[in-house]
Amino acid sequence: MAPRRKSIGTIRGSFSNNLDKENNYLRSLSDYQARVRRRESIRNCKNVAEHDLERKIQLEVKMKEGSLRLLAAAKHPTQSLEAARALLTSSKRMSLYMVELQHRGTDTYLNKSTSKSTGRLSISDLRFPLMWRDSDHFKNRGDHRRFAVFCIARVGTEIHDTTLLYPIDRGQTDISFPDVLLFNSVSAEFELTLEIYSHVLQEDLSIASTPTRIKRTIHSSISRTVGKKLALSLRDEYHSSKQGPQFHLVAYAKMTLNDTDKNIRTHDLVLNDFSTETRIHALPLFEHFCCRLNVQPDCIDKEVCAGFVILNDEQCWARLRGFEIEAWKTKKHAEELQEPAFTVSVNKGTLIRQSKSVNNQLRIINCLDGIRKRDIIDFHKKEDVHTWFQQLVYRIDEHSRWKHAAINFQRIPCSENSCPNTSTKNSFAGSRRQGSLYDEIPLVEGRCVLFQNPLVKKQF
Repeated sequence: MAPRRKSIGTIRGSFSNNLDKENNYLRSLSDYQARVRRRESIRNCKNVAEHDLERKIQLEVKMKEGSLRLLAAAKHPTQSLEAARALLTSSKRMSLYMVELQHRGTDTYLNKSTSKSTGRLSISDLRFPLMWRDSDHFKNRGDHRRFAVFCIARVGTEIHDTTLLYPIDRGQTDISFPDVLLFNSVSAEFELTLEIYSHVLQEDLSIASTPTRIKRTIHSSISRTVGKKLALSLRDEYHSSKQGPQFHLVAYAKMTLNDTDKNIRTHDLVLNDFSTETRIHALPLFEHFCCRLNVQPDCIDKEVCAGFVILNDEQCWARLRGFEIEAWKTKKHAEELQEPAFTVSVNKGTLIRQSKSVNNQLRIINCLDGIRKRDIIDFHKKEDVHTWFQQLVYRIDEHSRWKHAAINFQRIPCSENSCPNTSTKNSFAGSRRQGSLYDEIPLVEGRCVLFQNPLVKKQF
């Protein structure tokens, strides 16, 4: 007797149930990611001491073990991809912690542990243009590749990863990550390394490259007995190699303090060289990307000295905050947050002189529009002169170290890491971009012209 065919209603009901299960899983996964990122933010804000480095290594070892168990038991593509991403990130964290642990106690490490000020760094608005052929994107034909993509940002031993975006295909002209990655206790000499990892989704490759599809195909084309043996052999060979989806480093970029800006800027991207075989399945990235890289020195909002002084022969209440001396006629005015009556800039061009003829006096010299301006501060105690002098010299040095970040205020954006009450949305449905790059680029004779219009580069 021929087997009964499933009715259309049964198939639709089964498909609907699977879709509901997938959506529920994705929502649960998104909530889990939010909790993990919240935990990372709390841990970083506490400025964990270096002696906890061994505990961090132990934590990453447990994370790797959990990711491996999840990979072995994963039945959903999202589970496998997320576990592979977590495994890669944990491996990178652990390797950096091990290197840092070896350097502890050495002279080089001790020299790095100076009293220089630090700041907060954020990278956001990550956007990577994709170089599809015009026929692939506009006519939706030709290139069949689909990718899963995420980024890893690293400063020192602090590593953060973005959400995983997939599928990325020819219908998308750019990859936009909604994440805001925050780094704490960053020195002015920082180097941020941004790495882009991608994985070609197996179900979209040719049959010869995917054991799963080979298994399905051989069962329908040859005898079941022979097919089972061949599929079992392929499966054993496949699982004997690296477990789970393999993410490959396709490009990277290095950025420093000179690359920071309050606006979104375009940066260079270094593409990895691939062999002829792997280049076919490589993510079609352009050699540029854009992001907003902000840095904010901690000393900008930090008050280091305050007290009654005589500024230019006037008694007032003054404080040294950031790179400026603010003075009020009374202490009450300062407590009421009124505008200061006098301000004196302290920058890399400022000269500080301690008077030899007058006791407890400092002279601050600034050059404004080619004119030298001198401000004289008299203190009531000798100890105050020493304290203010040291702090002023320190601020001049810090202003030189932080360069333009000490002059132009760069706001650190709020993210789900720093705003625990912010509800997170599912990032797997696709990248959140303001619009397609191809929609913003003019067409000339039916072809795309990239970067020939100077306005196009600003839109990246």
